[in-house]
Formats: sequence, structure tokens, C-alpha cells
Amino acid sequence: MVSERVDEDYSSSDDESSITNGMKNTVITNGVANGDDATKTPGEPIEVGMQCGLKHLYSGKEDKRGRFQWTENVPDDVGKPAEDAETAKWALLVRNVKVYNDPRKVLAIHSIVVQSPLLKKMLEVVLKDYPGVTVGLQRLEFSGKFEPIIHRWAELKKAIDKLGDETEDERKTKEHAELFYNLLKEEFKSLIETSQDMKSKGVMTFEHLWTLFQPGATIYARQDGQETAMKLHETKYGQDRNGNPCFWLTCKYVDWDGAKFGTNKLNLSIPAYSGTRHITQLAVYPIDYHSDKEALRTRLIERGAKAESLAGSHYKSYHGIGWKRGTFGTKDKYNIKSRIVIDTYGWNRFNPSFAIFVTPLNHKDPVSVGSSGGDGEDDEGEEVCDADNDDSGMPIDGHFADEDDDSRRIPLTTEQKLICTPLLRGYSLKNKLWLNFFVNCVKEIEWQTGAFDSLVLPANQKELILGFTESQRKYKESFDDVIEGKGKGIILLLCGPPGVGKTLTAESVAEEMQVPLYMMSAGDLGLDPRNVETKLQNILEMCTKWNAILLLDEADVFLEQRSLHELERNKLVSIFLRILEYYEGIMFLTTNRVNTFDPAFQSRIHISLDYPELSIDSRRMVWKNFLAASQQANTITDRQVDQLSLMNMNGRQIKNVLKTAQLLASRKEAKLSYDHVMTVLDVTQHLHNSTQENERTRASIFC
Repeated sequence: MVSERVDEDYSSSDDESSITNGMKNTVITNGVANGDDATKTPGEPIEVGMQCGLKHLYSGKEDKRGRFQWTENVPDDVGKPAEDAETAKWALLVRNVKVYNDPRKVLAIHSIVVQSPLLKKMLEVVLKDYPGVTVGLQRLEFSGKFEPIIHRWAELKKAIDKLGDETEDERKTKEHAELFYNLLKEEFKSLIETSQDMKSKGVMTFEHLWTLFQPGATIYARQDGQETAMKLHETKYGQDRNGNPCFWLTCKYVDWDGAKFGTNKLNLSIPAYSGTRHITQLAVYPIDYHSDKEALRTRLIERGAKAESLAGSHYKSYHGIGWKRGTFGTKDKYNIKSRIVIDTYGWNRFNPSFAIFVTPLNHKDPVSVGSSGGDGEDDEGEEVCDADNDDSGMPIDGHFADEDDDSRRIPLTTEQKLICTPLLRGYSLKNKLWLNFFVNCVKEIEWQTGAFDSLVLPANQKELILGFTESQRKYKESFDDVIEGKGKGIILLLCGPPGVGKTLTAESVAEEMQVPLYMMSAGDLGLDPRNVETKLQNILEMCTKWNAILLLDEADVFLEQRSLHELERNKLVSIFLRILEYYEGIMFLTTNRVNTFDPAFQSRIHISLDYPELSIDSRRMVWKNFLAASQQANTITDRQVDQLSLMNMNGRQIKNVLKTAQLLASRKEAKLSYDHVMTVLDVTQHLHNSTQENERTRASIFC
């Protein structure tokens, strides 16, 4: 632009002298324009830009390209400033504009500048903590709809009524305040009376909604079926994403980001409507209008206290809806009735696209430069995006904060608990998904305290398993490899035929230790080596963080010996071998094909336990355990249990037979009997192994 301008205006060589002369004629010393430098001889060029001074140029007419023509002469139509030393003495400066669309008046107040220091001092109390207003500034100006004053109208009236006349300052303050009050009352009399009348009757029109919502007030809304309270930050009229008019409310609530509590923003909207509507029928409304606000506050504060207690990593039971963001912003919902791990830090770690960032609770919001007003028409229809806000809490370096120690965490206040989010982030162990959970659906786990005792294994073998796993969790930091972080885990291999208790062993140990159990199979990892390593590393990292027990059931695919021809499967085995070295937790591997294992796994397995087929005594114990755990009454005697234990069946087959027999007894509305069991055995004998042996056993039983 600059080079183009110079080429146009000074294209000829003759003009070059005029440039030089022009520079000589623009020297100003001490603000006064001088002519040619007296120390220079006429025609002698001066050094460009070296004279101390300045020269004022004034805009003239615009050319066709919208550029100003600059001149040294002051334009004729320039008058004196509207605000000067004469106007500075008045307590208020009132700017008025012409009104063309209201037949009742010809002028309306455009803005008011409060110049009285006494009135400013009083307004500091009236407008305390009002967002966007800094009363202590040298220039305090209100414009637009005068929202701060209209919202604090009652407080302004009370403050004026409290003013006395004992001192000169008090009398002056009261005069200035009454002048300000009466001026606004005359201007907004209809608005104030209409708004107060509708509030008293519990209704409101769409165009007067802004008078109902005062920034800083606690508002109530239902989000995903959950009662929520939030602090109102700001409001504006605008449009939704479909272009329909609505009233936007930007609210703040307390959330947990995995390391600390802080505030987050949420945008809510009220669609446009005609006529009046009951305030409590609005999608969002001030909590003071709730029919039972005290009971509501109590419920929300209790829920906030529960959410505070669940900050960090917790292993809990859950019965309710869990959801996550799906494609195109939709919510994929799941009916969860299982155990979960609450872990927002892990949510951020493994779901960076939906990571939670908060503004620290001690952070003060930036305020605008002493002015308030406007109805948001400039950016109408634009939804505020929290992630782009300066105070969104997202770290500049993109680093996730580490979890704080619970003892260092500052407790939430009652008001912070009131506006605490109803959401928790965690992992569903059954669905194997990171989901949003609701605080009120989180329950304590009902531990199966007798699970390990009912495990049908030799006592010394059970003691060995439990002792190794408990010691590993307590003392894993006391041993390390030559390479840091290597060899800290413990791997137990459980091998044997199906139905002898391999999987049940891992489940019982987790239940006894009261830690999460992550059950993994080949299907969870897939067969693509490019994805297997990432998925496996994520799973091992989660289990290490939660002190969970990892069960890789039917591990044959990953443990089978490598060959020269199956290169893709060789990659899977190699990946698995390498990652196992750095696992720091407890892993159970189960298989019934131990003979096919790759030799490299033998050095990585700490304990290998062989599960033989169930003996007669073991089968008798299994039958008794299942009958004792059943809630259905039965008439089966110990002698009949002894007879059933003679049949060569594994634990899973015994469970299936007994479950089917219970259904048969329920169908006949009778107690479970020995005959029901034998009926099921006769019908399903083709499903069991060693059929001939079982037939001989049944024949001897009937004889």
C-alpha cells in the first residue's frame, strides 16, 4: 500500500525536489511550526527525519478508492469538543439521541457518564461483584439498556434510603444519587414497572427476559434429566444454530479436571415465545422461583459433597445411564449395571479430544473497562465456544496437571457444592468404554467376601496365589531391574482343561483384594499389529494406575510359539513379549494349550500353576458351593450330592446343569430336587465329556 501510494504521487523527477522542500517546511520545534532552518543556507538539503518536532496533517476529502487526501489546514466544520473543563464540573453527563419509532417521546437517553466521586463511591456498594463493571475507574459510563442499574434497582433504592444528612458529603451524595435515580426512573419507568409486575405474578415475556436474569445469580435447569444449579455469567439475545431467535445464557459451574476443582462454562438457551409464560416453565430460571427451593438446595449440596468425595480414582458400582459424545455431537447412551472406575485424569489421558479443563477456583474473571451495556446484537447468533475463551483453563503448554494429594485439596464451600456438576468421568469395566456417569447413580460395591474361600483349590496353592498378589501390590517399588521400570510386575500362568477354576481364580483374588479386575481377550485387541501395541499399552497403563488385576483369558493367540511362516502372528507375539517386560501390575494368563507356548514366555512368567481335572472331592465341593449360593430352596441330600460328584464333569458344566434344573423346578413351581437334576443330565448328556463313563456312573446310581 505504501509503495503504491508513493509511486502514484511522486512519479516524476521534478517532484523529488518538492519532497525535499516539503520536509524542510514540516519542522516543528516545541510544537510550533517553523520555516526553513535558519542555520541552513537556502536550498541546502536537511537530513531527513533528524529535526526534533512534529507536524499535524488533517484529513480532507476521500478519493474514489476510499483514501484520504491529507492537508495542512484544519477543516472548517470542526467544532470544539463536547466534553471539556466546563462539562467536567457536573455530577452526571447525559447523552441524548433522537427517537423516531416512539410517538410518546422525541429524545431518549443514549448513555450516562457518572463524574461524581461521591456517587461512584455509593455505586461501588450497589454494583459490587457485578460482572463487567468496574466502578472505581476514572470514567464510569452506562449505556444501552443500563442492565447493571436495572438489575440492581432495588439495591440502589435501599442505598439511597440509607443515606443521611449529618455531614456535607452525605448530603451531597444523597443529592447526586437522587438525581441519578430520578433520571433513570423517568426514562425506564415503564420497563421497571412492567418487569416488577410480571415477576410478582410469576410470568415473563420473551423481550423482558433479560430483566429476570441478573449476572451472578444462581439459576436452575435440568441437564440430561439431572437437576443442576449454576452461576449466571452473562446473557444476550441471539440466534440458535438453526437461525431461530433465542435468549442465550452463559453459566458457570464447578467441575473436576483430574487434578483440581475449578469452574467451567456452559451455554444454555431459551427459545423465543409469544405472550407471557410462567417462569417455572422456562428451560432455565432463577433458583429463587423454584417451588421448593430449600429442599432443592439441600439435594444439590449433598450431591456436590458426594462429587467432591469421588474426586480422584475410585472403584465403585454403578446402576444407571452412561454416555459419551458420538458422531456429529450426538450422545451415545448405555445402560450400565456393573462396576466402574471413576478417573477423570485417565479420561483426559485417553480421550484428549474431550478432555476436561477448568479455571482454578481462585481465578478472578477479567472485567471490561468500566462500561456496561449493549444487548449482544453485534455477535447475534454466535454461540460462545468454551475452548476458545481465555479463561477456559486449557494449559498453554498442553500439559495435563498431575493429581493432587487429597490432603492438599482445599474443601469446596457450600455454594461451590451447590453448583457442582452432576457428571463424573470414568471407565466401565464391563463395557470397556470411557463414559460420563451421573453422581447419584454411583453406589458402593457389595463385595463377594466368600468368593476366594469357595474356590476349589488346594489350601497351599490358594495361599501362594493370594500371598504373591498382595505382596506384589505393597512392595512392587522395592524391586527393579537393571533398566528402570522394567520387571516390576508379576505374571501368573494358570493352565488346565476348561471349567476347573482358572478364570474364577483371578476373579476371586480381585474380590478378596477389593481391586478392579480387567478381563481382556484377543477380541479386545484385534489382530492388526499396528493397533494391538497401542491398545495393549493403554490397557496396561490403566491397570497399573488403578492397581487392578489384569486377566488375559484364553491367551493362546498371543503366547503360541512363533514360526517361520506366520509373520503377522509373529509380530503379535513379539509385541506382547516386549510390553510384558515393562508391566508393573499383576497379570493372570489362562490357557489350556500350554504345550504350544513360545519358549520366550517361560522366563517372563513368575508362577505357573497347573489345574488338573476336578477330583470327586472337588466336584462334591463345587456342587455344595453352587447349591449354597442358590436362592432357590432344594431337597437335595448330602448322599445325593455324593452320587452327583461321581459324574466326571467340570465346574462350568455343573453350574449349567444346576441352573437348568432350577429353571425346570421353577416352571413346575416346586423346590429343586434330585430328580430335576437327573432329568437335565439325561437330556444334556451329549454336551458332557466322558459320556460312556457318565452313563456307567448313572447306571450304578440308579441301581
